[in-house]
Amino acid sequence: MIEHTYIELMGWTLADPLTFITDIMMAAVCFYCGHRLFYDFDNKYSKPFALFFLFLGMSSFLGGSSHLLENYLGRTPHLVAWLVQGISVLFVELACINLIDKRNAKNLLRAITYGSFGVFIALLFNIQAFSVVKFNSTLGLIGFAFIIHLYKYFTTKDGTYLGVPLSISLFIVPAFVHGFGINYNAWINQNVISHLILLPCYFILYKNVAKVAVLSKKQIQPIPQSGQQL
Repeated sequence: MIEHTYIELMGWTLADPLTFITDIMMAAVCFYCGHRLFYDFDNKYSKPFALFFLFLGMSSFLGGSSHLLENYLGRTPHLVAWLVQGISVLFVELACINLIDKRNAKNLLRAITYGSFGVFIALLFNIQAFSVVKFNSTLGLIGFAFIIHLYKYFTTKDGTYLGVPLSISLFIVPAFVHGFGINYNAWINQNVISHLILLPCYFILYKNVAKVAVLSKKQIQPIPQSGQQL
């Protein structure tokens, strides 16, 4: 059980200020990664992955603000933040589906994606627990991103694809910290520690996604016409 901490600032009682600060740090990293993916590449893989990072950044900002102002806003902002995080997972799934070549497989995976998103929304507002968010994120990152990139590695023998599942594997560490409530004290709790560990994890994931985006961009470039330099 997390022990909440409070500070008084200009007559306001603010909860979990370090959680708020680390959430803002995560939001900044995610916004940067999303911005770079959105504008540095232009294909059906990079754009949804950019939206994954951008919505994840919004979720972090909303989540941190929800912690900070929980005494005044109640639980509803947490649900909004969790919903936005679910939307980010939807985009990472759609991004990975675009790596699949077979149309029937794509259509099936898209149906599963939208169906699971509907289930996520129903469970989120029915149970109203962060465990729903964790399960949905695991489904998106492991069930889709990890497996699809691993599939591309084995079918193409291109080690570039292997970087994404290896990056996702790093997320086990913050998940372990948060899941088992590892903390230093009430101020530096599992939220703060897991957030700090997530910062390099997000950036490493972005770097490896960018490498795959380069491959995807090359694959959709037009074939040079005769007379053009190859």
